[in-house]
Amino acid sequence: MLKLSDHISSDELKALCQTSDLVGWYRVFINYALISIAIIVLLSFPYWYTFICCSWIIGGRILGIAILNHDAGHNTLFRTPSLNHYVGRWLLGGLVLVDYQAFKNGHAQHHRYAGTGKDPDKIFVANYPATPASMARKLLRDFSGVNGFKEIIYQIKVSTWQKRLPNIVVHGIFIASLIFFDVLWTYAAFWVGYLFIYPALSRIRIIGEHGAVTDIDALDPRLNTRTTLANPIVALLICPNDVNYHLEHHIHQKIPAQNLKKAHQLFKQKGMYDGFDCVANNYWQVMKKCISKRHGKSKNIHHAPSSVSNMS
Repeated sequence: MLKLSDHISSDELKALCQTSDLVGWYRVFINYALISIAIIVLLSFPYWYTFICCSWIIGGRILGIAILNHDAGHNTLFRTPSLNHYVGRWLLGGLVLVDYQAFKNGHAQHHRYAGTGKDPDKIFVANYPATPASMARKLLRDFSGVNGFKEIIYQIKVSTWQKRLPNIVVHGIFIASLIFFDVLWTYAAFWVGYLFIYPALSRIRIIGEHGAVTDIDALDPRLNTRTTLANPIVALLICPNDVNYHLEHHIHQKIPAQNLKKAHQLFKQKGMYDGFDCVANNYWQVMKKCISKRHGKSKNIHHAPSSVSNMS
């Protein structure tokens, strides 16, 4: 098992765990701003190809806001605990149709049981590596909207209108704003992003984090989790908000996302990754690991209810 105190000092860890309300609000603003910019670009160039491009950007930001919701669930988005709760429930979960409290409770089990058969998120990666045909079918279900519509149905089944109040309010304001500016048709780009792009990006993200790792059943995070490096373009389109530094997040959950890259550099400098295959240079490298001519063996997993919105 990894013992962090054997590698870094308490002062170094304290510095990594520093966050602020200002940084938290900045991160929320940037993600909302990118959705707004995508809509403005679509209005300026209303063509089918810009619709696809802008829908992809919006789908990426839906993932980005889901990631911020995840960070709020860990109380690392804001320094003030109440901001994590209310911003997570309303501005973040409210927009991307995630029940904040249910997600927070479920995700805690992922960290508690990572490396065991009780990990509720293991179901997402248990069958990697997959055959090329199997991987193609998975991505086809994502990009065709099959998994996106399943997600909507799942969210409806497991919730009540009281729990969905943030979704109703936030999307009501969203729709009212678009009607006010007489651009309601651009709301379709959000749903194209949500139904057709977001599921595929979520799959790629999850594969990057836990797919075909050294040993998904090991307790050491360097064996059951991976960090996948990404350039700024890939970060914008596939892995927003530093979510690709997932190993560092599993090593210590209280490191805020904006410090995960610093943590990666420090941990690497300290030799914590020496001898471990736990850092990939890019997502293509990970995808190749997750595709094999033979089916991967199914792991012993606890089949908890699942959702593509669950952050692993």
